[in-house]
Amino acid sequence: MVVVKEEVRTRIVGVARRIFTRKGFRKATMEEIASASGMGKSSIYYYFKSKEDIFRAVVEFEARMLKEKLSRVIENSTFPTDRLKAYIMFRLNHIKTLENFYAALNEETLSHMDFILQIRRNFEIEEQQLVREILEDGMKQKIFQLGNSKIGAIAISTMLKGLELPLLLDKAHKTDRVELMEDLIRVLLYGILKR
Repeated sequence: MVVVKEEVRTRIVGVARRIFTRKGFRKATMEEIASASGMGKSSIYYYFKSKEDIFRAVVEFEARMLKEKLSRVIENSTFPTDRLKAYIMFRLNHIKTLENFYAALNEETLSHMDFILQIRRNFEIEEQQLVREILEDGMKQKIFQLGNSKIGAIAISTMLKGLELPLLLDKAHKTDRVELMEDLIRVLLYGILKR
């Protein structure tokens, strides 16, 4: 039976993903990836030029997974406020589960890799476009009152990125996560002014 090159690459990416998740990019080795893939180290180099090349494939795979899951979550709602809530909940609860992609977005030790900066920029653009579409839909339906959907999308995506570490990844907030998310959505959608 002839094994297609893309199938082997996919298998290597799956194995490498588990190793990078467990050990991180720096501590993972090509020898370990090769061994766990049931291949020799030289065979791995036939499919990937370097450990960095494998990591790129892993991060791109996780980015595709995130986009697909996020699209499904948002498509389940038709009302703009529900879509925005679904986006916020998903974004804050699930991005950390894709550990290699999350590391690529946030770890400065990885920024020396050219593709990391491009992945970060692409994610930022796609995320802002998604939020902008939700906001524009809400503006058309006279649900959201905004002067500029682009500025609103930048503000929302930047806020969520800024909240990941201090609020959602901090162990002190593990127990009150539901209440925290409800307050966050309330502030975002309704502000803090008493009406």
